[in-house]
Amino acid sequence: MASKSKRLKARAKKRRHLPKVQTTAQADPYVEFIAQSAGTLQSLIADLNTEGDFEENLERRFADCVEELAAIGSRFTPVRLAETARLAYFPFTQADEIVANRDGGAWRVELLVLLAMAGRAQDEAVISSARPNEMSAAIQEVMPLLDEVTNLAWLRTVRTTDPDSSLGSLPLGVQGAEVAMRNSSYADVLQATAVELLDSNPAVRTALESGLGFTATEALIVLNACHSAQVEDLNIRGNRFAQSLTELNEGSGDDVPGLAAVAANILMSMFEPSAEQVTVSISDLVAKTGLSSERVGRVTSFFTLDVSGITALEAAQRFVRGDNPWRRSPLLSSGAGRLMLLHEAHTGPAVRERLEEYLKSKHDVWDIYAKHRGEVLEHRVLRAVQRILPSATYRNGFEFFVPATEAQKEAGSVERYTKRVECDHLVLVDDVAFVIEDKAVAFSALSRSGKTTRQLGDLRRIITNAAEQAGRVRSGIINDGGLRIHGEGWVDLTHIREVHTIAVSLDDVPTVFTATAELVDAGLIDLDNVPWTVSLHDFELIAELVDRPAEFLLYLRRRRDPMTTVMFVAADELDLFLYFYEAGLWVEPDPVLVKEAFPFLPDPSPGTLRRFRQQTPAIITSRTDALDRWHLTRDTNPRAPKPSMPSTSIMALIDELHRRESYGWLSVGATLLSGNVTAQESFARNAKNLLDNPDPLGRGRSMTVPIAGSVNPEEGWLLVWAVKPPGPSLMVWETHLRSYMKAKGHQLRIPRVAALAYDEVTRELIAMYYEGETSALDPSSTASLQRLRPASSFQSRLPPSAKHRPRST
Repeated sequence: MASKSKRLKARAKKRRHLPKVQTTAQADPYVEFIAQSAGTLQSLIADLNTEGDFEENLERRFADCVEELAAIGSRFTPVRLAETARLAYFPFTQADEIVANRDGGAWRVELLVLLAMAGRAQDEAVISSARPNEMSAAIQEVMPLLDEVTNLAWLRTVRTTDPDSSLGSLPLGVQGAEVAMRNSSYADVLQATAVELLDSNPAVRTALESGLGFTATEALIVLNACHSAQVEDLNIRGNRFAQSLTELNEGSGDDVPGLAAVAANILMSMFEPSAEQVTVSISDLVAKTGLSSERVGRVTSFFTLDVSGITALEAAQRFVRGDNPWRRSPLLSSGAGRLMLLHEAHTGPAVRERLEEYLKSKHDVWDIYAKHRGEVLEHRVLRAVQRILPSATYRNGFEFFVPATEAQKEAGSVERYTKRVECDHLVLVDDVAFVIEDKAVAFSALSRSGKTTRQLGDLRRIITNAAEQAGRVRSGIINDGGLRIHGEGWVDLTHIREVHTIAVSLDDVPTVFTATAELVDAGLIDLDNVPWTVSLHDFELIAELVDRPAEFLLYLRRRRDPMTTVMFVAADELDLFLYFYEAGLWVEPDPVLVKEAFPFLPDPSPGTLRRFRQQTPAIITSRTDALDRWHLTRDTNPRAPKPSMPSTSIMALIDELHRRESYGWLSVGATLLSGNVTAQESFARNAKNLLDNPDPLGRGRSMTVPIAGSVNPEEGWLLVWAVKPPGPSLMVWETHLRSYMKAKGHQLRIPRVAALAYDEVTRELIAMYYEGETSALDPSSTASLQRLRPASSFQSRLPPSAKHRPRST
């Protein structure tokens, strides 16, 4: 067997010659990265299978890679290594510029510097000075080695994951997100939330000041000042670098060796600067923040990383599981009283998580904080919903009664229910109800570090409990027709035809909240009660993005379908939402089941069946570049354009119904938006076509369109465009039209019917009439039913597949 050194050299040579996946120049950079990663992973698996036991090869390879990385990194001063790695792995940008950095660089910097520090044998003071370009060359050389460590870690997790685990593949998603993703929410938003949570309550703020000697606000001021000072120093070096190049280029003479030495010094000062050039002193921070040296010292000491007593292998194993020490301690000490913030992405999470950890040790204060944290969440969720639905009816923080036993449930007498439960928010808009539960429970550090038993417990507290609580309200509306609310009595909700449940978490858990189908498989939510699980920050941002409430309702209709996250895989909620804007987030339903739900439909055509069978899951790569530009330019003029749904002619009608607050405006608006662009434009032309072609006998004209693109008959709609002729009175004509609406809905077994009524003379919209009860008919509607054509002869159309919507530009 070859010696370890020979084995490491052979593998390093092999990494340099790994095959590259070929892509076109116009390829999506995120897709390109995924394809490249998949190819590299396949090559790695094949290599591990070539000789000997796969498990032994895997563990030995992981340990060898870590040892090699630690050996390379330990040759250099950590703060200098960190800065050189940042320059190599982070993209160069101008202020507020966003780039498609497809694989990020933060985790590479973190892992490389962590391994260089862990188990370091030499004292930093005796580390020999690196030769010019030595660090830069080493950092470029170890890039594939860093990638190999994370790929090996993923294989190690896959090999040790229990296939019968109730969580399925969810822990893999958590691990991947913790290793590779930084701040699924914007850093400024995370920091603002940390301040609101930790400093806006006087008792909590006082406890932090008396126990730690600083507040959350002061901690953020110091850490942000450190980052700002480092950026300023980088800009100074950059300007000097550019100026020196100009002077060198304009110089003259034959001193070639001298010019070469000057050029080398210029490069070193920019890309391999000294430790003093890349760090900040306490006095610098005092001057920059205006805080006392004692307070600044307490903050920096509290957030400085200490890896003493841990080996490089132990550090790597923890890091790749998701236990990232930089998340809680983002400062790096130079050993000479100077500091570096490794990067700014962990600033907000570090302040909130470390200070919450301290508060947990103070039980009396923790109880105050936990209550305050829940109140902050409830207030912000309510504010976000009101931004979308300002005219809705709200009931917040109320208690109602549910059956305490199966006997009470079977008896069905709401007056005899004895169990009192809570609901955070019930939002009503005509025939639509939104049931929202807020969960301020944290996704703990143990969960983020891969402890599956803790993950299961946290996810149950965040998702399952919220789903069950919202489900009780939903059940009361659907089964009982209302709620018996404590202190208020019976609230009749028999008019509600559509209920959406939402679970909002104070914490974000990327890849888990977007995996609805896997949450169902894991038993964390029930298939009959699927809530939209979303973080507070994503919910607030979506509330800002929504231009009209109908968009939000349509997104909920599609997003809550468990098949959506089977067919569309995304790590981030905003990617799903922006893809909804871009292409509809439409999943083709099973045509056979659609036919069963709506028997009047013709048998599915071979083309329809083939289109359904040929659907394949799609990975939704990052869609947030335009969103990032919009967010980061919020205080500039002009501001970057906000991502929005492609505009069509039907939106004028949707907005008019909203302006009038016609009963059913929200649910009808979402239905009008549910088709692709072609269907929406067709809807918009229907009234004009009828008005341009009046009935020669003066009877008025109408067009009836069923929306039957679901496997659930309760989700069907019947839309009617009708023109009132000059003769009959409006009251008589409306009565006749409503009788037709009820009869037609009853005949087709469609529960909700909306008619858009226009005047033949003025060509203006008279009103929108709504009927939400078609199961029982009055005499006039029964008479209308007798005159209708048989349902089997009704020419209907399924809503065109929204996935064919052209992309926005």
